[in-house]
Amino acid sequence: MSLKCIDVMVPPHKQRTIHPNDSIAAAFNTIKDSRARFLPVVDENGFYKGVFTAPTLLKLILPRAATIGMGADSTRVPMESLGFMSLSNSDFDAQLERLNDEKVSDNMSNPANIPVTAPDTPVMEGIFLVYKFKRHVILVEPETNRFVGTVSANSLLDNVLS
Repeated sequence: MSLKCIDVMVPPHKQRTIHPNDSIAAAFNTIKDSRARFLPVVDENGFYKGVFTAPTLLKLILPRAATIGMGADSTRVPMESLGFMSLSNSDFDAQLERLNDEKVSDNMSNPANIPVTAPDTPVMEGIFLVYKFKRHVILVEPETNRFVGTVSANSLLDNVLS
């Protein structure tokens, strides 16, 4: 029998999620506690809404002036250009306090950058999606849009390629 993505997914008890109405500060605490690089955003009924990532969190912690003009097609700012900015513990706490008013739903990743597939997708397609997008694949029931789990490079290594 051919393996499906659901057979190699990150176990549900290990995959942390967050609600769309949670604050960015709550997302920070979840990412910090779980050391996750991303959190699937799932509503109270288990419906998949999107993904919130650690890089998005870092962008929100930076002063807005540091990210001006940093669209997808812009060049990166040289590191020495940010030397005039500093961040003390109290500055960081103030940034986090400000993020209490921002919702996860307003800061989710671009859906075009997030691979989503059905749980019964053949594992070879799952491997291809992990390779292509360089990130976890989100498993969602197509009929209901319910979040099922994720497939990661590590879950593949643990379950298939070992």
